[in-house]
Amino acid sequence: MRQRSFLSLFILMILLFFGTATTSHAHSLSMNYSDLNIEGNEILYDLFIDQRDLIQQFGTDLDNLVNEELFSQEIESILQKGLRIEVDSKPLTMEFDSMSMANKGTVRGIEFHLTFTADKEIEQFNLHYDVVFDDAPPLTSVLMIHDGEYFQQEVIDRTNKDFLINLPQDPAQDPAQDLPQPKLGAVLWKYFKLGIEHILIGYDHLLFLLSLVLIASRFKDALKIVTAFTIAHSITLFLVASGRIHVIPSWVEALIAVTICYVAVENMFVQKAKWRWVMTAIFGLIHGMGFAGALAEIGLPKDNLIGTLLAFNLGVETGQLMVLCLLLPLLIWLQRFPWYRKMMISTSCLIFVLAFYWLIQRL
Repeated sequence: MRQRSFLSLFILMILLFFGTATTSHAHSLSMNYSDLNIEGNEILYDLFIDQRDLIQQFGTDLDNLVNEELFSQEIESILQKGLRIEVDSKPLTMEFDSMSMANKGTVRGIEFHLTFTADKEIEQFNLHYDVVFDDAPPLTSVLMIHDGEYFQQEVIDRTNKDFLINLPQDPAQDPAQDLPQPKLGAVLWKYFKLGIEHILIGYDHLLFLLSLVLIASRFKDALKIVTAFTIAHSITLFLVASGRIHVIPSWVEALIAVTICYVAVENMFVQKAKWRWVMTAIFGLIHGMGFAGALAEIGLPKDNLIGTLLAFNLGVETGQLMVLCLLLPLLIWLQRFPWYRKMMISTSCLIFVLAFYWLIQRL
């Protein structure tokens, strides 16, 4: 009876995880974008909001929402409260120009076109960003500022919502003239946190890791598997994110689902993990391309590219270790029971069904 209770509890945990994952976009961050173009005394503000944030607040039919006057009024009210731009301590009036469906990489959402107008040519302004849905601020928002040839990029998060933006007097002559630059440590810390957040909400990557270690009976075997995965996905992450190789994101997402399907099927016939690290290294190359796709959606600063890539990758590894440190001791302990093999096969069947659903959805 006690053994059956453990089995039922574990399968219930897996089903609860699947229930969350199937209603979420596997792997992608909930991501918003603020793209500001400075033209004299005007700031043209294009705000992209991820459909997941909008669905949570307004419902599922985004195409119809775009044409509803009530939605337009409600979202304008939210933006008026959450967005504030000041020049010389004077708030600028926001004009709501239009909105349209848009895509950022593999992320779908709505782009809102706004205009802020000042009395004179803008040289410096304060930006406050706190767009809130149901008292839950977006996980991350990328801020991009363009003024001629000058470009500045920041990452908005829960603890960083206010920015002082200094624009160059003559950006064509000297795009970096005497402007305060973000501290390197702060930028690296942001990308490190993004890496952790990405793996913790990346249901497909987590499911792949779970599938890999289900048959690992020793910490040594699990360590080989995780090390092979880390080295492999780090290689393709750097190659794709740095532009040395180019991939089609939609195909990468589909192939990630295929890797999960394969490992789940193999679990039903293989009982030892001795050589699994070899297969993991090959599949890790595909998952690294997926990590790079998510990083491309976030955006990378033009300076210190290698540093930010390292910070993001280190965050991914930290997130993986956090999950595995909780998961592995439980799995190895459960393997003492005679029913573990049956439970592992049942779990692998569930994983295959979910991964196959993702595959069809992504194709």
